[in-house]
Amino acid sequence: MKALSLRARLTVWYALTLLAVLALFGVQVLWQQERIGLRRVDRELADLCATLSSVLHEEIGEKEPTPAQQAINMIGAHAHAIAILDGTGRTLAASWDGLSLPSPLPDGGANDRAWNATTPEGAWRVYAHREPVGDSSFIVVAGTPFTNVRRERHESQEAMAVAIPVAVLLAAIGGFWLAAVGLRPMTAMADRAAHISPDGAEDLGQSDRDDELGQFARAFNGLVARLRATLQSQRQFMTDASHELRTPVLVIRSAADVTLQREHRNEQEYREALSIVGDQGRRVTRLVDDMLVLARADAGGYPIQRGPLYVDEIVADCARTVALLANERGVVVNTPLPAEVSFDGDEEMLQRMLLNVVRNAVQHTPAGQGVTIDVAVNGSSLTVDVTNEGSVIPDSDRDRIFDRFVQLDPARRAGGSGLGLPIARWIAEAHGGSLTLKASDPRGTTFSIVLPLSAPSDLSG
Repeated sequence: MKALSLRARLTVWYALTLLAVLALFGVQVLWQQERIGLRRVDRELADLCATLSSVLHEEIGEKEPTPAQQAINMIGAHAHAIAILDGTGRTLAASWDGLSLPSPLPDGGANDRAWNATTPEGAWRVYAHREPVGDSSFIVVAGTPFTNVRRERHESQEAMAVAIPVAVLLAAIGGFWLAAVGLRPMTAMADRAAHISPDGAEDLGQSDRDDELGQFARAFNGLVARLRATLQSQRQFMTDASHELRTPVLVIRSAADVTLQREHRNEQEYREALSIVGDQGRRVTRLVDDMLVLARADAGGYPIQRGPLYVDEIVADCARTVALLANERGVVVNTPLPAEVSFDGDEEMLQRMLLNVVRNAVQHTPAGQGVTIDVAVNGSSLTVDVTNEGSVIPDSDRDRIFDRFVQLDPARRAGGSGLGLPIARWIAEAHGGSLTLKASDPRGTTFSIVLPLSAPSDLSG
């Protein structure tokens, strides 16, 4: 069974809601109409009793032998039952006109009272008034059938039985048309969204609407833009990774093929070939490891394991680690460390961040010059500046150096993968800090790491 469309469901719910509201309204109207009808009947009966009491007083004043009967005869109310009873409830004179009441009447304890009486002839509304005359009293009774009140209610019910379905039907037709008009922009958006290409530049178009549809269009366009940026980033990442992996793999294959072309080679030739294979294998290992770190970071699966540590110890360990590379290049690493700098963070990640930045600085420092690591505490933040001499980064490349697989000097591609600075920036940001290029001029280039001393509670990597 095919599901109803959204506008059909909206129309059905709208019609059902309207039907329920009109039904409740009709019940309220009928109930209120009956109350108003009863009050009107009670007023008519009260007026009739007052007239009958007045005539009774006149007849008593004229010393008539049967004043009650005379009063009944003079009133002669048509379609009403009237009666005059003595104080004990015994009937003195009456024109019941089909109304039969128990005798004596039940005493409600009040001078004026009204009640519903059920008789074999039907339901009646009865009104009784106690009229004092001298030392005694009379009870004046008037009654009328419920016929008029019930006829009015029945007519109202018939009118509602016709009017409510017609009103609901017209409202449903109007609601269906309004739903179609209201959902038409969304339908157009759905048709346009179905033809959006992941590689193209299409979107839902710019919307100047301030309502929910405008918000939806802007949110959807933003989502499409983010998805395209993510897809482009992933494609670029795969392209760059394939390119970076291709070179060492080709070198390994070439070294192996050249070595195996001759049946006999001496030990030195085998050693040289295995040395090439080992160097390129380590390069591939570093590249794969860096790619895995970034992939896990992008997926949010690399949590920070915070703990107390000393930054000066991390700097000292980093200086010792890069000492061999620095000595090979003739570069001096200076670490004017303070006594102790405590911090709360992931020690392994912070070591990797600082090692990536310092290794990058050493690789871009000419022989005979140096790299300096400065640590300072400024209020609520910790700053680590890594400065290398003799290299300048162009202004156009200052933001690009933090992109993945970017290496400004093609001559040094064999020394790295172009992932060191992106990983270092991610580690800094994961700790609530930042890694920026602070300055780059003929005097040197400075990368600045700024970390908050108080760890943000919502950072988890």
